Amino acid sequence: MSSSQILSVDEPALPMGARTQQRRLMIVFATVSLSVTMSLGQFGSFERGSLQYWLIVAPALLFPLLDLHELLKTLFGRAKLLLIMLLWAGSWCFVMGDARAAMQLCALVLVLAWISTDQAEIDVRDLVRLYLLLVLIGISVKLLSDFNHYGLIPGFSDPTYGRLRVSFYPNVAYTGILSLAMLMVLTSSKQCAKSHRIALVIAGYFLVFSFVRAALLAALIYLIARYVFGKYRRPRPRRLFWVAVIVGFGFNLAIFLSAPILYALQNNDLVSTLLLRGQTNLSISEILYQLYRPWLWSAHLHLFFSSPGWMGWGSSYQTMLDAGGTPIATTGSESLPTRLLATYGIAGVLFTFYLVRRLRVLTLRDDRWACACFPAIFVLMMNWGGVFHPTDGMFIILTLMITRGSAGFVGRSPVLPLPRYNS
Repeated sequence: MSSSQILSVDEPALPMGARTQQRRLMIVFATVSLSVTMSLGQFGSFERGSLQYWLIVAPALLFPLLDLHELLKTLFGRAKLLLIMLLWAGSWCFVMGDARAAMQLCALVLVLAWISTDQAEIDVRDLVRLYLLLVLIGISVKLLSDFNHYGLIPGFSDPTYGRLRVSFYPNVAYTGILSLAMLMVLTSSKQCAKSHRIALVIAGYFLVFSFVRAALLAALIYLIARYVFGKYRRPRPRRLFWVAVIVGFGFNLAIFLSAPILYALQNNDLVSTLLLRGQTNLSISEILYQLYRPWLWSAHLHLFFSSPGWMGWGSSYQTMLDAGGTPIATTGSESLPTRLLATYGIAGVLFTFYLVRRLRVLTLRDDRWACACFPAIFVLMMNWGGVFHPTDGMFIILTLMITRGSAGFVGRSPVLPLPRYNS
């Protein structure tokens, strides 16, 4: 069967030149972003207006506009929820004189719509080359300088950062989450896993020994869902959809409701040591404060409900969050869906609705791999949302899995024609 006969559920046949062009743009986007990010330390950030800043911002602003016709077709088609969010919340921000929040929302919508176009795809072979190149660069930086405080083998890291943790990035979160993304892509099919055994082993090693808890939890959720969905012979789309939604939302709800359980068990030495930093006799509010994620979700929701007309606080939400006394030094970006509520109000929920709608399309395609990716990535969005910034190469890779699914990654395995449904 020729490639022109292989159609996804909601995608017309497109010229191979258009697909190849966007495939190259997306891997260039990821390469530049992930390479530049390697120059940041564990707690570093890009200075606004610096060369590094523009290297990661420019592709996010320019690349989606290179095929304006396809972008607009997507925004007025399958991504109309994103367009509504942009017009609704963006107009409010301009009326309130908050151009910065409006521009940030515009960047998010443009890049996410670009990832959702018919041409959006990444060649798995290019992604593997990029990952291995980043590992080699990271090893070289570690051997030639003291910039990276983490070791490459457990037991050789700076004790301040966790002696047993390993990382080829100076920022351990990037090592763990990028390795998680590679694990998910390379296990999308048996053929893909066999073709890239070495990269899969390396990704598994850095994922496990980075000890990034959010990435490890997401990996566990993905692997269980991947196994369960793979066992279905002819699963009903409705079953795939609801299992993925319940796991994704339910896991975060369980974390949110865990404070009363920890309150009852806090005098247990094991619970206190592993989950409460060895402390006891804490109130429920103190436990929420220490767990941080439930505290942050509550803070975001409080800001949302206290905002004028439930339209959020725009770019001033950060100042208001700091005024509440954050448990750690943070920008409050660890949870993307709730941060959008605090920033853009009720319009921000359309972001989550859009992802759920794309999941529904993926279930109609019987794309079980993408359905297994959804709950894991949603949990990651709620617990480590900082990597889902539209200028971040990680955003491209992870979000592509749940907007385009298997169709977004070429070179993974032959794709069989499926029945056509509307998106």
